[in-house]
Amino acid sequence: MKVTISDITSTMTTVLKAKGYLDDDVPFLIDMYLGGELRGHTSHGLASFPSFAKDDFSQLEKPVVLKETNAFFMIDAKSNPGALVGKHAADEAIKRAKKEVAGIAMIKNMDSWLRPGAIAQYIADQGYFALVVNDGGGTSIAPPGGSDPVLATNPIAYGVPTAETPLVVDMATSKRAWGQVRLANKYSTDLPADTFYDDQGNVTLDPKAAHSVMPAGEYKGFALALMVEVLCGSLVSMDNMMLDIKNAGSSFGTKLADRGGFILVIDPGQTSDDASTFKHANSDLIERIKATHALPNQEIRIPGEKASMEHAAKVKVGSIDIPDELWEEIKELA
Repeated sequence: MKVTISDITSTMTTVLKAKGYLDDDVPFLIDMYLGGELRGHTSHGLASFPSFAKDDFSQLEKPVVLKETNAFFMIDAKSNPGALVGKHAADEAIKRAKKEVAGIAMIKNMDSWLRPGAIAQYIADQGYFALVVNDGGGTSIAPPGGSDPVLATNPIAYGVPTAETPLVVDMATSKRAWGQVRLANKYSTDLPADTFYDDQGNVTLDPKAAHSVMPAGEYKGFALALMVEVLCGSLVSMDNMMLDIKNAGSSFGTKLADRGGFILVIDPGQTSDDASTFKHANSDLIERIKATHALPNQEIRIPGEKASMEHAAKVKVGSIDIPDELWEEIKELA
């Protein structure tokens, strides 16, 4: 079904305001879900919005600041929505970067923020370099040489201001995000090939049989996932694995409501000649890369650029195609 972006935005606004979200936070929450859809990340787009909208966070404790210094901010989110906690933490990191060149924010016990790329975009749009990672919740990634899930998909995102639109890269450290399993189950489709294992260690296309997912880039992707696990796990006193060594088969793949997050913000106006020079240097770097020789029948691709172009193209058209049942589900929330 083709639906106008304005209709989707209006309906989501109605839903979020009815849930009590503040006017200042509603646009960011919409971008978290609709933005993923517009960038072509359907596994982290509108399909995830109904479950978020149905959650009731109103009775939770307020987040608590655990530690803050001139350059550091740490918060216990108390299971509150990761998107809003992440936006607040990003603001705190930006505030510190303005004064101290770099600002770091760490979060524990937050509900999912869905896309670290949305946080990175928010920071980069304000002219700062951003590195944003979070624990993916539970265990999904199999280690090199194994098939049982031992780490979460642990996504990494970064935002780089350029002379044009910021370059934002948002990627799971798994070969594909675990959201592909949820999406395939929701719409009764097959999983991507050569990506997921069943509980016998066989590659499977059946989302109901999915037991684990391969790491991106084999051991290199697993190494990055392990780094994120430490940054967003033990470093903030969270155990995100929940593994039962004695009975691994029954507990692997457990999904956690709460997780950790890490945000690094750097002010390029204080590390380079000036902010404008920094932005133009990044644009020049991208153009030099794209000017190199492409392989036969291929083109030079810059990570994150295709998603940004897809977002812009859909906004220009003003409408997108989404499954009929998903649109009906969102409208029913209103």
